[in-house]
Amino acid sequence: MRNTVRNSAGNVLLQILAATAVMSTSFYFLTNYVIGQKEQVTKTANLVNVRFALNSAMDYVIFGVRQKYCFSNDDMLLAEPAEKCNLTNTGSVERLIMSVEQENFIRQLLANGQSVGDVDPNNIRLKTIDRYIRVSAASTNHPLFPVLQSLKMVKGADGKPVAIDGVGVKITRDDSAFLPRSGREVYATITVFLKTHRDQTEPIRIGNKDLSISSQIVVYPREVGSFALLVPNDLHLDSTWDAQMEKGDLSIHKFNNRSELGNSQGLVFLSPVFVNKNIHIAVDNGSEETDPGAIQYSAVTFADRVYLGNGWVKSNGSNYTPRTSGGMSDRYWADARTFGGFLKGIENDGGLDLGLHYFAKILSGTVPKSDLMSQCIELTKKQSSREYMYQSKLGVTLNSSENNNFDYRLFLSNGNYFSKQTDSLTLNKDNWGTGTAELVSDDYNDAVVKVRVDIGDKWVEAQMPRDATLKLKVQVGSSTYYNSLKSAVSAKEYARTSAVAKYDKLEDDLEAARASLASWETKLASEEAKPEKKASSGGGTTAPSTTSTSTSTSGASAPSSTTETEMASTSTESSSSSSSSSSTTVTETSPSTEGSTSSGTSSGATSGGKVEYQDPAKIAYYEDQIEETKKTITSLNTQLVDQQKVVEDANYQVSVAKSAVSNYEYLVANPPYIEIETDKVKSYWGFTSYDKLDFQVRVKNAGSLIGKDGTKIAPVVGVQAYDGTYWRSNPIVNPANANLLGYLNFKFDGTTSNLNPPNAVSRTPASTAESLNEGGTDWAKLAEDCENARNAQSSQSFGGAGWNTSFAPSTRTSWNFAGGEEVGKDPGLPSLEIVNSTRSTATFQVRSIVGKCLIDSTSDFVTGFFACDELEIEARSKPLRIIGTFIVGKLRLHPDAIRAGITWSTIYHPQSTKELRAAGILKSLSGANCNNRVDPIWHPIPSVQGVADRMACNTISLRAKADPFQWTSVDPDCGLVSGASNTTCKRRLVRFFVAEQSREGGL
Repeated sequence: MRNTVRNSAGNVLLQILAATAVMSTSFYFLTNYVIGQKEQVTKTANLVNVRFALNSAMDYVIFGVRQKYCFSNDDMLLAEPAEKCNLTNTGSVERLIMSVEQENFIRQLLANGQSVGDVDPNNIRLKTIDRYIRVSAASTNHPLFPVLQSLKMVKGADGKPVAIDGVGVKITRDDSAFLPRSGREVYATITVFLKTHRDQTEPIRIGNKDLSISSQIVVYPREVGSFALLVPNDLHLDSTWDAQMEKGDLSIHKFNNRSELGNSQGLVFLSPVFVNKNIHIAVDNGSEETDPGAIQYSAVTFADRVYLGNGWVKSNGSNYTPRTSGGMSDRYWADARTFGGFLKGIENDGGLDLGLHYFAKILSGTVPKSDLMSQCIELTKKQSSREYMYQSKLGVTLNSSENNNFDYRLFLSNGNYFSKQTDSLTLNKDNWGTGTAELVSDDYNDAVVKVRVDIGDKWVEAQMPRDATLKLKVQVGSSTYYNSLKSAVSAKEYARTSAVAKYDKLEDDLEAARASLASWETKLASEEAKPEKKASSGGGTTAPSTTSTSTSTSGASAPSSTTETEMASTSTESSSSSSSSSSTTVTETSPSTEGSTSSGTSSGATSGGKVEYQDPAKIAYYEDQIEETKKTITSLNTQLVDQQKVVEDANYQVSVAKSAVSNYEYLVANPPYIEIETDKVKSYWGFTSYDKLDFQVRVKNAGSLIGKDGTKIAPVVGVQAYDGTYWRSNPIVNPANANLLGYLNFKFDGTTSNLNPPNAVSRTPASTAESLNEGGTDWAKLAEDCENARNAQSSQSFGGAGWNTSFAPSTRTSWNFAGGEEVGKDPGLPSLEIVNSTRSTATFQVRSIVGKCLIDSTSDFVTGFFACDELEIEARSKPLRIIGTFIVGKLRLHPDAIRAGITWSTIYHPQSTKELRAAGILKSLSGANCNNRVDPIWHPIPSVQGVADRMACNTISLRAKADPFQWTSVDPDCGLVSGASNTTCKRRLVRFFVAEQSREGGL
């Protein structure tokens, strides 16, 4: 049995050892696996962050190229203001993409004495733009801020963060002779790479990978003829075809449902469309289950990209939002159920084409001044700079103060503005004691300020959006203070009880003293009533002598013995008020005469004929006791009066203590309420920020504002403003701008129930207020003026380099070039009817400006360049094909024409060439069939006839028929300036297509 047990124990031990070995081995291999997985996760995270940063920076740079930026050289990579964007700016995109012809044209302008601004005639074109953006320099308003933030999370192979200082950008023009060129296109290579410091020439490497990417782009002019339709103002897809429109607004008919359209394709734009401002689409009022055929529908499909000058896609008067956020049925514009969709998306130029507004007679004024443009770009640049924004301060203006209701206006200096934080609102009331706090913010969930209210050692903190109310009930005092008040009552009552007891004791002592006095006086009177003992004389008859049984010595000592006895009984007599005292002297009298007997009897002689005589010692003693007792009574009376005052004071103290308890209980029953409300002042800054904020502080029952020790405490309201240097409620760089934190230090006035408001903020809860003037600049108005100015410019770069003469006011003169025979008439041609224009009869027409263009029902193939104040397409039963460009101020497109089907494209659409050849509009000069040519386009030695035929067989020949349609905006490149008699040209490209041919990198 013993061996069995031992064997079992050994087996268990072996099993444990085996299991331990297996687990250790598994842990070893698992540890390597976990470490490997962690490294892989880190690498993946690095890859995501770096790719996100590099690709986003590349997209931003390409956007800047498209907008013809002058990239700033201040580590911010923003657009320079107008006065700096000239022909000497080393970040000018216009100088980079400038052709040799343009360079020579500028030299010719200089030779003719015309001003083109600052320029070095020998160094006009740029070969390279080299710029840098520092991670720490950008505020949250910078377009690349989220990208730069992600770079802080990049780690090296050792797992430690990589010190990425910024992003380098290099744009280089590629003049290689091996690249195909057919016109005004420019090739460029953009390289974006990460650096540890600005002067670093090579990108950061992690392992064997360079943290950089490069892109090859081609930039070519975006001509007016590149668009099928140009809309001067808004395009409405949410109204009927005959609805009354504002100037420059066009409407395409909205059907009640798709069934009204039948099987028709509706209107299809195969080429880009330009809308100067907004596109309004119909509201999708159906649910997920609603049959799409039953939803209101505008039968227009944009198969190519739609370009907006500076506008939004709107629905029902507000910016368009899909029915769901990322739902399967709402991911693409093609999923829209109220129109055919934007199949290639939307692009916003960031600035209106001013010429279109003059064309549609929306504007008749002058273009914005360049000094305003400079202010606008400088404002944008500064608002994107962290260093500049750190100079901003939070200030307040007290608008009104009445009955503890205070109306403030918060503002930020230097044109700064409040910026919404995207994290959720917080309310911290952990240190608010037994008080309550509630933040009512309606539908807003993005803070612009953080508010803290301090009452003594209690405080509450809340993030508040632009419209919210913080409701507070303040704790009154403390339980400790309340208990101390009640303890004070008990202590005062105890003191009063002690004082009353002492008073009662004094009264008892006084009464006893008075009784003792009466006793001593009675004894004295009794003693004095005894006869005096007279001495013997030599003559006369004496009374019979009284013989004392005591000796003379005894007789002499009797008073002393008696006095000692009486003194010993003094206290007893005083307390018992006994007035009797027996003499210790016993005398014997001899019989006396009648007179003596009578006298002895009247003097208090005792019965039996014995006579008692006055004892002088007793009389003296009684008199002394009477005198001392009187002094005692006088002292007691004085003490009694004083003690009466003590009792009265004790009663008062008890009353005060009880009153303090009652007052405290009243304050607790009527606690203070504080409401703080924020309201936006101006909403021009749109969805992200506001330049001012109304700030109301309302206090009810201010008299109940007491601290834990019962002292009156006025509230301190701290305000932390969030601007572009904050992201998710935290500063993007520490330390934060301390001047964005301010305190409203309230104080009580002469009363204890009214508050005196501060007229300015203090930088600490205890410091004095710092006056800050809101200033005379209305920053919101300036921002609005800037937006209007951008809308009035033909380029986001605000005219850019030097030769920025605007011909916009003479738009109708410049475009009135192909009308009637009468010169100077506007419009040049009152009307144009396109009748019976078919594939066999159509001609390519150039008409500008026409009062009214009419495409009647007999025409089914229309081609040309047209600028029409009004375009009407009549009802029809057969499809209509339009190949060309229309600038239209007003549109009347009959619903039946849409039902029949309309296909609209420019001459540059690939299908257009084939159709135009088939219609005989494109044909060779030699008579050869354009579709049968076999000479390759790259033939090194083409014949003159071959070149001429190739030209005539392609749409390039049609482009040459109308020079204005080669301009890059309706805002003219040529025109008349005030005071000039001859037409002049700028030969300046305004808008561009930027095609990215490839993007590559080591990641």
